Amino acid sequence: MAETHDERCGDSCHLAIACGGTGGHFYPTLAVAGKFTAMGHRVTLLVAGKHAGEQAAIAAKYGFASREVPAVRLEAGLLATLSFPFQLLGCVWAARRILTDTRPDLLLGMGSFAAVPACLALPRRTPLVLHEGNALMGKTNRFFMRKARSVGLSLPLADERQLRGARAAMCGMPLREALVEVATGKAAAPADYLQQLGLQAGRRTVLVFGGSQGARFINGLISESQALLHDVADRVQFIHLTGSDDNSDVIAAYAAAGIAAAVKRSESAIENCYAVADLVICRAGASSICELALFGKPAILIPLPTAADDHQTVNAQSMAAAGAARFLAQRDASPALLSDWLRNWLDEPAPWQAMGEAVRRFARPDAATAMARLLADVWQERNTQQ
Repeated sequence: MAETHDERCGDSCHLAIACGGTGGHFYPTLAVAGKFTAMGHRVTLLVAGKHAGEQAAIAAKYGFASREVPAVRLEAGLLATLSFPFQLLGCVWAARRILTDTRPDLLLGMGSFAAVPACLALPRRTPLVLHEGNALMGKTNRFFMRKARSVGLSLPLADERQLRGARAAMCGMPLREALVEVATGKAAAPADYLQQLGLQAGRRTVLVFGGSQGARFINGLISESQALLHDVADRVQFIHLTGSDDNSDVIAAYAAAGIAAAVKRSESAIENCYAVADLVICRAGASSICELALFGKPAILIPLPTAADDHQTVNAQSMAAAGAARFLAQRDASPALLSDWLRNWLDEPAPWQAMGEAVRRFARPDAATAMARLLADVWQERNTQQ
């Protein structure tokens, strides 16, 4: 009988994951941690950033140990620039004390500024693995690339020279199990989900969301577009996740155009929204793109222009070049253009459906498992070399 992967990995490994910052870095961490512990290993999360306390509490609910690590982001301004090295040094010393205390065998850096102190403080003999979500590698991962044993990618890099010769594996973006189960047919959205939202089954449905930072512009754009869509009101409906509790203006815009819409702040089970949507309008963060790929949904991607290094634009351009999405720069996004695109989608659906099939090529439903196996392989190599 062939050896299982777990048997090949030898003794139990203690993995520390340097994570935090946005949910886009934290929730994939939970998915990887779950798969790695299922292989018989141990995980400690090193959470940092302004949501560290909240994320530590979430980690505890999932049964993972965690430690809060101080981290600092470089802000604009002379005073901030001058004080940054001293603040960072204090964070690194704190991270070193935590690493000395927890003694991990392996560190996974999830790529945000929150991972910097732990990656800097990591002893030379302890292997470092990185995860990169975007098509443009972030500053943190670029800085630590030569130190890393391997990097797990979610999307093909727009410029592979960023790897600087490091070993890479296309693992995908680790996503919540509920998303994966609905997308792969292991579970299903409620049959009456649209009716629960006050919408009609069988009507073309657009899902709109802007994420935690970029919802305001998209909310305004969609609201202004409704007045130009009143004559197709009987052909389309919207699920609009605004990221806000004050939705009176958005609701009024739909009502004035006579277009049915379910407008709400958010949806914890967004997999149900994806399941019933025929088109998605959203930002171009890595998690969103990987979710679109998982469900095979055509999308209009409007990158957040203030994202670090404008990486969302690179993500969107990469998808558009692959025929897997429509790219709409925020500076070009007008109600007239968007309404024209929506009419085209309603009148000529075939090219949009092909777009949905094209984006499926980027789907990695086993991403969390693939990332866990990459970590186990690095651990095995480290044991072999000792």
